[in-house]
Amino acid sequence: MSDYFSSKGIDSKDIRWWHLASCKSMNVNWFFDDYESDQVLAKQIDNVCISCPVIKFCYKEGIDNKSQGVWGGVYVKYGKPKKQYNAHKTTEVWKKLKKLHG
Repeated sequence: MSDYFSSKGIDSKDIRWWHLASCKSMNVNWFFDDYESDQVLAKQIDNVCISCPVIKFCYKEGIDNKSQGVWGGVYVKYGKPKKQYNAHKTTEVWKKLKKLHG
């Protein structure tokens, strides 16, 4: 990966996981208040997260920092998954997330 960045004139030491996140240009509210209140949006956000190349790093960040909101495809509060905000997820989605989180 560092060869790729070098070829673009970018120092790989300047790159952080969130620079590569699929959601980096999306409305941040979709991962917090809006996610909690809109199950259609929540499923769309889940799909963005599942396809994200840095989902594992994002999830770890949310857990380690005791965050709130969607981190790595899972809604957490104080770094712990919140069942009520993740209730829309199917067994298949949970299996994918577990595999992606490592």
